[in-house]
Amino acid sequence: MQTGDDFRFLRCLWEIPAALVSPSSTRPENKQPVRQQCLKELSSDRAWVLFSKTETASPWFSPITLVAKWSANGNELRNFTNEAGKLRSALRSEQEYFKPGFSYMLRSTRLVPYLVPAGVMPTAGRAQIFPEQGEEYSVLGICASNVGSAVARFSGENFARPKFQASMVQGLPFCEFPEDTLALIKEHVDAEVNKRRAVVQRYEPFQEFSVPAWMCPCKDGETVWDLYTLFGRGLENRIAEAFGLDVEQLAELERDIREAVSIRGRVEEFESEDIGEISDEDETELTVELISETAEERAVGLFMYAVGVAFGRWDVRIAVDQSLAPKLPDPFDPLPVCPPGMLVGPDGLPAEPNRIVSEEWLRARPDANTLPPDSSVKNPTIPDSEYPLRISWEGVLVDDPGFNGDRPHRDDIVRRVREVFDLLWKDKSHEIEQEACDILGVSDLRDYFRRPAGFFQDHLKRYSKSRRKAPIYWPLSTASGSYTIWLYYHRLNDQTLYMVVNKYVEPKISEVERGIAQIENNLKAASGREATRLTDRLNEARAFLGELRDLREELLRIAALPYKPDLNDGVIINAAPFYKLFRLRSWAKDTEDCWKKLAKGDYDWAHLAYTIWPERVREVCKRDRSIAIAHGLEALCEDGSQEAMKSKNRRKQQ
Repeated sequence: MQTGDDFRFLRCLWEIPAALVSPSSTRPENKQPVRQQCLKELSSDRAWVLFSKTETASPWFSPITLVAKWSANGNELRNFTNEAGKLRSALRSEQEYFKPGFSYMLRSTRLVPYLVPAGVMPTAGRAQIFPEQGEEYSVLGICASNVGSAVARFSGENFARPKFQASMVQGLPFCEFPEDTLALIKEHVDAEVNKRRAVVQRYEPFQEFSVPAWMCPCKDGETVWDLYTLFGRGLENRIAEAFGLDVEQLAELERDIREAVSIRGRVEEFESEDIGEISDEDETELTVELISETAEERAVGLFMYAVGVAFGRWDVRIAVDQSLAPKLPDPFDPLPVCPPGMLVGPDGLPAEPNRIVSEEWLRARPDANTLPPDSSVKNPTIPDSEYPLRISWEGVLVDDPGFNGDRPHRDDIVRRVREVFDLLWKDKSHEIEQEACDILGVSDLRDYFRRPAGFFQDHLKRYSKSRRKAPIYWPLSTASGSYTIWLYYHRLNDQTLYMVVNKYVEPKISEVERGIAQIENNLKAASGREATRLTDRLNEARAFLGELRDLREELLRIAALPYKPDLNDGVIINAAPFYKLFRLRSWAKDTEDCWKKLAKGDYDWAHLAYTIWPERVREVCKRDRSIAIAHGLEALCEDGSQEAMKSKNRRKQQ
């Protein structure tokens, strides 16, 4: 499938509520073929499906990070046309959608396959192989072997191309493997996939995430792969023998491969007058290291995890006792609807107040894809009071150490992170915190959260994939950054801003006003240096008060647009109205540019556009069926012109 407009029809997986992504978790007794399950769910309210487009690829396993909009069987996409009425999207081979298979790195000099689990829609940007059921490991054995790479690469004139065409793979000869060889292939592939998934399980925002790398760091060499031989020597010999080759013939093929393999080399090695320049997207594919495991990345992940725990995104009990983490499903099975480390309710979806699953429920869960059997758990949920930490269910934290810095707000972000650390490390929590701060080169935790190029920049980088920027923790700051409201994207609603003003900003303004009155009173009796010091404090407090009032006015202005967030629009559109309150310049510019396009009418398919400019969008819906479908306003379309357009398209296709 090719969308024709990725910004409109694709999202990062963590931008969309889990309840809207197919396939969902299932009961053991209710399992059904994934394709049928997806089609059934997409006829209801599950509007998004996993999409196989990736920014990089790696041997055996490449994380799925995107979802595509596919509600009502892709009706909005099927009606996506340009002004001339020509279809902009392309839907090919629909009979293969949601089937398991594997893809491979296109621009390389050997075949490097990676598995694509069930429930994923294939992208037009990469070839994908769909083995017959029961033949998955046979076909993988052929494609991943040195024999397969050599035959595909060195047949005819293929060796001159730095890219595997589909025909080169389709032309590979098939062979029947002995049962013991096939069993070894399956054992090897599953082990390699699981080893790589274990790396990803340590890092947000991947769907496999369980606990941060700080608590279970990778071993040396776990993140870098040998591309010359994807199978071990013994298995390569067995595969060659099945093809009728002896050891010497295999060795000759492998020498040719070793001389040709340059996947990890520089882009210039592939450039020539015949090939032309290689794009940035091709260049990223040359890097196959799955995760850059560094001390800095582990420290960033630790603080990010603690913030997620405070917001109720992650289940801290799994960090305390990692045996509570559900195991990942088999390699070809669907991805879990929620990451294994997520705090969930008894439906397997993100938890809600007083609806957190019990440890008994966690231990009864077969895997991250499957719910415990009905009636198998005596007490499936617990009240919030029995969970080891308090959760900010409203999705708000603040950077507020108190007016004099000695009494942090109850929801102060630094205070809440330290509560997580205290639970995990008890008397060593301060030592762990300082170690992580030292690694990141910050004086203390508050410094890290206050710097525009600190926590938020690291979070933005971590939560940006496939050229989409999708941070889920937003810092809305005063001009100087002395006060910040942190919003959790997945808890936004049309009352959030009013709640923030009433519960946080207004009380803070009152606190500062009282502080100013106290300073003014003390100043009356002061003299000399004390008077100078109090005067400086008074000026600072008055400036701070002015910034708080400006923040209040801006939040109320946005709320009155009206601001009614819809997470289907994605992160950047929902964040766009706040561009004046972001202090990281790159993100402020990106959101401002998005806001200008939204106001101009470039994104009239967005729900936020219809909320703020309903009349304009309704007029567009009369001319554009795809946008009308997006808003549930298909009845507004001018049926005559649309039917003529469809008829024209049908004639062209015929």
